[in-house]
Amino acid sequence: MTDVRPFAPTPMDLALVRRLASRQLLTDTTIALTRGINPLEAALLAMVPMADLGFPTLVMRDGDDGLIGQIRHRVGERSAHIACLAPIPQDSLDYVAWLQLIDGLVHTAGRRGAWTITAEVIEHEHSAFKLLRKAGFVVYARQTIFRRAPGPIRPSVSLERLHVRPANEIDMIRVQALHAALVPSLIQQADPLPEINAGSLVVEVIGEQRLLGYLSVIEGKAGLMVKPYLHPDVYEEAEAILEHAINCWSKAERLPMYFAVRSYQDWLRIPLNLLGLVAGDQQAVFVKHTVARMENGTEPARATLEFGTLVSSAEISIEPLR
Repeated sequence: MTDVRPFAPTPMDLALVRRLASRQLLTDTTIALTRGINPLEAALLAMVPMADLGFPTLVMRDGDDGLIGQIRHRVGERSAHIACLAPIPQDSLDYVAWLQLIDGLVHTAGRRGAWTITAEVIEHEHSAFKLLRKAGFVVYARQTIFRRAPGPIRPSVSLERLHVRPANEIDMIRVQALHAALVPSLIQQADPLPEINAGSLVVEVIGEQRLLGYLSVIEGKAGLMVKPYLHPDVYEEAEAILEHAINCWSKAERLPMYFAVRSYQDWLRIPLNLLGLVAGDQQAVFVKHTVARMENGTEPARATLEFGTLVSSAEISIEPLR
């Protein structure tokens, strides 16, 4: 195997990524379900100067074969995501090359400003599960994806004390407070509050402006992904709230809709089942920190890419948080 290096638009790298694209392991559920992942297109877009497009891609070559890995990250964001690995890791293979590639992805994310890097793996994917553990990733949470098939939206049941409406920037402080109250502090490091996008909704008590829910939505050409944050105080109204929310997203008539339910909101399984959504396989949410703790007020060195080889800017190793 060659050293880990960034993808280059050479005939050999183009052929490698194109060949491995059909054998990829998707580890970014949101992008996979809403947009789909085309490794070659994402690798080429990442080459556009100053555009911050696509997915930064690393490759390791072994003759005509090799390994590739991609991350989803926008420069300056604190959280990155491994988008895909290809080919799908197998138990029978030596993990050494894979560990080098994944370490390269972690260092690349850290160099771009990410503090953590995440990967989501279905629990029966035993080889990928073991690989990420060997690479120093830790399971911070588990999640189940519920799917609603495209189809007519049925009329929603009335809500007496609650109001479901589009979120706006004025709601941000209350949404942050709700997120802090619902998401365990350990998981908050790896589960940052989603931005208020077009289509996101809040649930508030009528007449009190007390926020009891936030539903973040990401829309794509292939589907919609919803991350619900509902306070237990709305347990009895959860089914009606979710039904109201689905009514607000007209694209649900022609696109599949997915709800990502983390283990700390497991009680949402009941209302989602009552609405006819189907649960998929449980996933483990793996997280690794990209930098060491700050000591003596000094920011740790970040990895840099130099002549296709990963090196540290201070010639020291970068350790994950313990």
